[in-house]
Amino acid sequence: MPCAMRWCTSMDLQTTHWMCVSWANNATRQGTSNMFNKLKTLFGRQRYTRSSMHVLDGLGQHGAKPRPFDQDAAVRQCSHWVYAAAMLNANAVASVPLRLYVRKRAGRKLFKTQPVNNAQRKHLTGDNGHDSRPSQTVLNKAAHWGDQFDQVIDRHPVLDLLHQVNPHQNGFELTVLRMLYLQITGNCYLHPVMDQRLNRPGELWLMPSQWTRVIPCKERFVSGYSYGQNPLDQVRFDADQVIHFRLPNLSDMHYGMGRLEAVWDALGLHDAKREMDTARFDNHARPDYLLVVKQGASADALDRFEKQIDSKLRGPRNSGKFITITGDVEAKPLNLPVDIIGDSERVLEEIAAGFGVPISKLLTNNPNRANAEVANRSWLRDTILPYCQMDEEKLNEKLLPMYGIEDDAFLAYDNPVPEDKVFQLNRRTRYVAAGIMTINEARREEGLAPITDGDQPNN
Repeated sequence: MPCAMRWCTSMDLQTTHWMCVSWANNATRQGTSNMFNKLKTLFGRQRYTRSSMHVLDGLGQHGAKPRPFDQDAAVRQCSHWVYAAAMLNANAVASVPLRLYVRKRAGRKLFKTQPVNNAQRKHLTGDNGHDSRPSQTVLNKAAHWGDQFDQVIDRHPVLDLLHQVNPHQNGFELTVLRMLYLQITGNCYLHPVMDQRLNRPGELWLMPSQWTRVIPCKERFVSGYSYGQNPLDQVRFDADQVIHFRLPNLSDMHYGMGRLEAVWDALGLHDAKREMDTARFDNHARPDYLLVVKQGASADALDRFEKQIDSKLRGPRNSGKFITITGDVEAKPLNLPVDIIGDSERVLEEIAAGFGVPISKLLTNNPNRANAEVANRSWLRDTILPYCQMDEEKLNEKLLPMYGIEDDAFLAYDNPVPEDKVFQLNRRTRYVAAGIMTINEARREEGLAPITDGDQPNN
């Protein structure tokens, strides 16, 4: 039968249907044997080293590689504390401004720019005096260009796209979703829809990770991506049609490992504890009383007595009812511990640690201001900053070349880590006293105007 290949040009996330253009390939009805011979000839021409053979092991339908972790289950598990922790990180990353910087050129400027202020320049070049730096691409370009680059403040095709990524989503929404999928599944897939008239991306769409699979290739490592909820109705993308963000995964080179996977066992314990609590409220998790028949009774009589008790007192609707018992029967309450399995606070601590979120941000335990500021700064430095670095690195690598400006521009997030003002003040005080820095240099860092005779260092 004829073979058809569908290439996606746009999609609607509200209906999850794709608007696709379909065409038939050049293959004609030549029979199954001819098709296999053609595939054998196609792949038989390539020669590979032994070390590259494992990348195609265990391929599934349509050549896609099965994911090592159940990402459908991971997405379904994104609720309660997991969702709260992941949203804290996602919103924090999306709130950091992403700016475009261009190298200075002679001649008329195509877009309005402004000089980079001192604080931004120090962050971009890694000279801000503390341990928060941008990605390596940004560091290299900023160091190579010196002071010969400015910030774009006018409308620019790249900034326009990142501000309004498609007709249904803005840039903030897409960044939040991108960070959520990264944390929950370890992978995020963006599909840039090309504007054929301008030959550049006109829209950006997020492909849900639970419905996207990698198609490995021995020659190019990845030959494409397969998307679709129905295994029999998949949309095929070339490798250059998808921007794949992924977190490190030591057990798989094609798929990332999400933070949710790191706390998966703790979540299982948490779910078991919640089911037990629900069962206890439904009055069938454990016995509350032990009935002792002192005179003895037959097995049939005891069984009949238990069924009567069960039918009258079982279930939440029968809670609080009483029963009258005749005979020599004694009821002894069983004071079993409330927390038989699991500790909800410990599980919450594991979730917070797994997602790199201070537990004080999930619980209203009112920490003092000093502890809250230290925890917040550590969170921004150790969790949010790496996400910003990874995101800007991938956008510079994959998105800017689609505009042909990768050699003359770069995208960079602002520094999400606030300046340690006490540390910087002490540093400037020591430098001025030692003659390393002048008074006016210290005042300039504070944003203050220079003073007379402030350019002479102390002896």
